[in-house]
Amino acid sequence: MSREDHKYYFEVLELSPDATLSEIEYAYHHLKRLYSTDSIAIAPLAEEFSGKGKKKILEQIEEAYTRLKILLKNEQSIPPQKKSSVSKDDLKSEKDDSILFSGPGLRRVREKLAIGLYEISLSTKIRLELLENIEHERFELLPQEVYLKQHLRNYASYLSLVPKKVVDDYIERYRAWKSRDEDNTY
Repeated sequence: MSREDHKYYFEVLELSPDATLSEIEYAYHHLKRLYSTDSIAIAPLAEEFSGKGKKKILEQIEEAYTRLKILLKNEQSIPPQKKSSVSKDDLKSEKDDSILFSGPGLRRVREKLAIGLYEISLSTKIRLELLENIEHERFELLPQEVYLKQHLRNYASYLSLVPKKVVDDYIERYRAWKSRDEDNTY
C-alpha cells in the first residue's frame, strides 16, 4: 500500500502524505496530549467532546499512528537505491575537499538527500529558524561564533558530511561578513 492509500491516516494526524517518521511521531504525541487532557485548546468545544467522543478521537489517532508507522517501516526496508535516486557517489563531489560549503551548499546537499529541515531540527534539537538562517546565510540572525560552530557540526554530521570542513568553510564566510559589517558601522 502506498502513502496515497493511507491518506485518511495522514489527515487524522493533520499531516501531508509526504510527512517523515519524526513528523508523524511529533503529530501523534501532540494530538494525543491535546485530546487526552482538558486542554485549553479544546475547552471551548468541551460540550461537543464527551468522554466517548474523546475516546473515539484518541482511538483514531492511535490507529493512524500505528498504520503510518508500519507504512514507513516498510518503506525503510526498501533497498536505498530504490527508495532514493541519490547514491553516495552522487554526494562524493559534495564531500570533496575542493568544495566550499556555504549555506546554499548545505541546502543542496540536504535536498539531494530528500531530508526536510523539520526532520533535522527534531533530530539535532537545532531550532528550525536557525537552520533556515544558516542555509540562507542570514549572518546577522545567527548566534555567537562559538555556538554557531557547534550547530554547524551537528548539522554536518546529520548530513554525513565532514564537520570540520563544513565549519571551517562556513565560519570563514561568517567572519568575512562580520568584518565587512564592522567596517560599515564606523
